[in-house]
Amino acid sequence: MAAKEEGRRRRRQEAARPAADSDEALMARVAADSHSAFETLVRRYEAPLVTFCYAFIRDRDAAEDLAQETFLRVFRNASRYRPVARFSTWLYRIAANLCINEVKKGRLRKTLSLDEAVGPDPDGTKIIERLAASGDAPLTEAERREASALLDRAIRHLPDDQRTTLVMVEYHGMPYQEIAEIMGVTVSAIKMRIKRARENLREALKILGAER
Repeated sequence: MAAKEEGRRRRRQEAARPAADSDEALMARVAADSHSAFETLVRRYEAPLVTFCYAFIRDRDAAEDLAQETFLRVFRNASRYRPVARFSTWLYRIAANLCINEVKKGRLRKTLSLDEAVGPDPDGTKIIERLAASGDAPLTEAERREASALLDRAIRHLPDDQRTTLVMVEYHGMPYQEIAEIMGVTVSAIKMRIKRARENLREALKILGAER
């Protein structure tokens, strides 16, 4: 019986131990100054992180610079990382803070459009189809272009918190819980930001449409 119990205990310990190639295990090695582990994390997250930053900044070079800065901060602060949350959440929180700072500095591209495909599912339903469509009738290509131009103007005037939260939902399909952890707020706050952002966009589209 004792041998069986010891075997169960060891199996539980092994199951709880992170896999050698898990993000958490790699971060532990990075903290011990492993450059190969760091390079593995960079290869794993570089493409999605650049896409994430581009969705905020709308400038490819700036997005790549911000992604690089994010990885540098990960490396420098590896010893402070604690796997209480997923590594990806910690990573994107760093990137989001950097992007938000850039937005506040006025470096956001003037022609920001949530209808431009930059995420992993460019053929999916776009926000513009849901916001600008009239009734059940689909938009024609000409109507889409016109609505996109209006949305470009409207999205620039969203408050920073609404714009950045909307990016994570619409582009990256992130669950509200993860966004809340990244932004350091409650899930209820995230839901309210999304609700207000969509309402503001609808109202802006009506106003801008009436001006044309």
